[in-house]
Amino acid sequence: MSDRDWETLREKIIGFGEKSVRKSYYPRLQESMAELERFRKLLDCADDAIFLVKIPGGELVDANRSACVRLGYSTRDIPGHMVYDLLPGELHNVFRGIMEGDEDKVTMDGRLLKRDGDEVPVEIKVNLLDFKGERYAVLVARDITERLRMESELTKSLREKEVLLSEIHHRVKNNLQIISSLLSLQSHGIDDTSCRAILSESQDRIRSMALIHEQLYRSGDFSSIEFSSYASRLLKNLKRSYAAGKNIEVSVDTESVKLSLETSIPLGLILSELVTNALKHAFKGRDSGNIIVKFKKDGDYCVLEVRDDGVGFNEEKIRNSASLGFRLVEILTEQLDGSLTYSGENGGLFRIRFRETLYKDRLTN
Repeated sequence: MSDRDWETLREKIIGFGEKSVRKSYYPRLQESMAELERFRKLLDCADDAIFLVKIPGGELVDANRSACVRLGYSTRDIPGHMVYDLLPGELHNVFRGIMEGDEDKVTMDGRLLKRDGDEVPVEIKVNLLDFKGERYAVLVARDITERLRMESELTKSLREKEVLLSEIHHRVKNNLQIISSLLSLQSHGIDDTSCRAILSESQDRIRSMALIHEQLYRSGDFSSIEFSSYASRLLKNLKRSYAAGKNIEVSVDTESVKLSLETSIPLGLILSELVTNALKHAFKGRDSGNIIVKFKKDGDYCVLEVRDDGVGFNEEKIRNSASLGFRLVEILTEQLDGSLTYSGENGGLFRIRFRETLYKDRLTN
């Protein structure tokens, strides 16, 4: 075969190969290119800034349009920079630790540096991945400027409301104290001892409510109060009023339980009535005695117990009594949706059991 014939045959073979390649691979290549173009447009339409970083060096390989626009770079500039050019100095070691760590996914709050030096607060998510034997980090940074602004406004609004609530409780406490003082002034002009006793008991009830508002005001927690602390202060006040000059011990055994305002006020009034009654009537003919107040949790319930070692009482008599104090205890127990049991043997015993109604319970109901 002549050289010309070989050349002709070679051209035919090459031409056949080109047609075969074009026929077999071009459609797939064009489809792959189209997919890459669609994926690129999808990334460029994302609001978040997305970066591809080479590990371990930290070279920026690529970034989407949002990243470039937000930080003031062009897509051609990005590959010439390091990821550390976009991070403030205090985050350099943090990011190095992420790239050298074992976690494939990390989320953190931080800042990105714009080309002009300004900072953008962002939430950064870092995903580590392998691609054809090389290690990369994908950074997705979301601008949280608006979120931080809203959080700041909410915090400011919350502080203003806390100040307002504090002032309300302070004024309520002051107003209750004024009412108590008016009752005290009124009692000085009354000669009838029974009337004066009624006014004195009313003052104690008002003080028990004022004490709750004072504790809320001082603690800064306006949703609930520490009942054990409140009970201790209340009992000291009652002992000062009704056991002056007597050797009556009032002991408190309470668990640390926070109760809502709606629960604390009726429970405080109940405690005030029961202890006042014991101080006035349990130790007739005696100048000494013991009153024990217990408050504890029992599963989903709370139990208040007031016990004394005094002379006791007739249960049937107290059940049929027209006493305002005992009737008030019954009404307040119903208000708590609780149960009241009592015994007059070997001294006096009153037990109130009710379901714990904390502030968090009301939020979930």
